[in-house]
Amino acid sequence: MKVPKPRKLPSGTWFINLRLGGANIPVSADTEKACRDKAALIKAEHNAGKKRIAKSELTLREALSRHIEKKEKAARSPETIRSYEVIKENRFQSAMDKRVSSINNWQELYDIDASHLSAKTMSNTWMLIKSACKSECGIELPEIEVKEIKRKGRPFLEPEEITAFVKAIKGSKYEIPMLLELSSCRASEVSGLDWKDVDLKNNRIYINGAIVRDKDNKYVEKTDNKTAESTRYVPIFIPELKAALEAVPDKTGKVVKARANTIYRNVNRICEGAGLPTIGNHGLRHSFASLCYSLGVPIKITMQIGGWSDYNTVMKIYTHLSKRDVGKYTQDLTNFFAEKNESEDNNVNEIVNKLPRPL
Repeated sequence: MKVPKPRKLPSGTWFINLRLGGANIPVSADTEKACRDKAALIKAEHNAGKKRIAKSELTLREALSRHIEKKEKAARSPETIRSYEVIKENRFQSAMDKRVSSINNWQELYDIDASHLSAKTMSNTWMLIKSACKSECGIELPEIEVKEIKRKGRPFLEPEEITAFVKAIKGSKYEIPMLLELSSCRASEVSGLDWKDVDLKNNRIYINGAIVRDKDNKYVEKTDNKTAESTRYVPIFIPELKAALEAVPDKTGKVVKARANTIYRNVNRICEGAGLPTIGNHGLRHSFASLCYSLGVPIKITMQIGGWSDYNTVMKIYTHLSKRDVGKYTQDLTNFFAEKNESEDNNVNEIVNKLPRPL
């Protein structure tokens, strides 16, 4: 019986996406022949009307494949789909071709990957696997002990460090993308920016698209942004950015030709050379929020310029900075009461000195 030709996955497993009765049936096996034979048997049984694929028979890989396909049809971001595919091809590999209903060592499987991966990576992995097993197999996975996500140190520049950074990148090949990110733009938004959206006359930039990588690791252009709030006008408030944009002779096509990873490396290289924290692309965007806090910009305005939809994301930066300021304000309070007490003591001494002395 004719079936599609199996393809070998990076994990070494052979895979066929079998289309039967309008549904996709993922088939996998250890060898090419076994995969082809398995697919042929499933197709024969389907054609004979004897058997339909039961949810309980799905392997973990098959469950994930179905789940990811649904997400892709629901128009999830190509970058998100890519991250799902990475999880399917690289995590929990010893169990990928086992039936979900037969797996009972979830904690052990989690711990194997958790031993060398970050807590955030493991959180994303576990969330996807739990969701796929429940959605595609009707199986609720047990509670397990997961790695605690520890927040990294300060991922942005303080206001005084921003000044040093702007000076350090003056004339750099990547000055424009770095200053755009420092103006609140995401790296993907910088990559997708067209000259037609740069309004130098009115000192503003229209952000309405992005360039991201898809599941095949190819760069693709999105015509919509991460959230509704991401489509916005960003004011050109950095004089060096205005000058750098005006100096570009050919103002057609994409404003920035370099890829985000190239810019990332150069951001950190320049930071290291200037004695600043290495913050990468996204750290520049967060530095914008740091500056807004320092200048007393209302958080709603910060969110509007930066295209943040999540209040808590910006509040994490504001809260961190406010904690830093506790020491300063505590000293101001101490000085106030110390000066008040000293003033009162002086007044009391002055009154006492004016009292008539006893005979």
